Parts: sequence; C-alpha cells; structure tokens
Amino acid sequence: MPANVETMFYVRFAPWHNLGIRVESALSSEEALEKLGLDWTVIQRPIMTSSYKPIHGLFVCLCRVS
Repeated sequence: MPANVETMFYVRFAPWHNLGIRVESALSSEEALEKLGLDWTVIQRPIMTSSYKPIHGLFVCLCRVS
C-alpha cells in the first residue's frame, strides 16, 4: 500500500512508511513550514489581456522562495 506522501515530518518515531523528516519535538506552524521547505511567499498579480488590460477578478499566483 503506497503512502502517497510528498512532504512531511514526524516527531521521534518513524511512521510505517519510513518517509519524512525526523524532528525531536513538536514544531510551531512557522517552524514546520520552514523545515519542510514550504516557507515561500505567494504574490498575486492580475491576469492581463493581450492589450494589457486587467481581467477583473482573475489573478495569477507567483511563488517566491524565502
């Protein structure tokens, strides 16, 4: 049975699938995001037509790694 794990961590004892990053104690949300490499910033920019007019309500999300 596959684990279907992309990114995760575990505290002290490895799970049955042996995947993830081991940590010694529980992490805060901020620490967890940083440890897993998910501490990027999302920037929204409007989607433009070919004549450079923004399309109301539509945005593209760009990610910047911190």
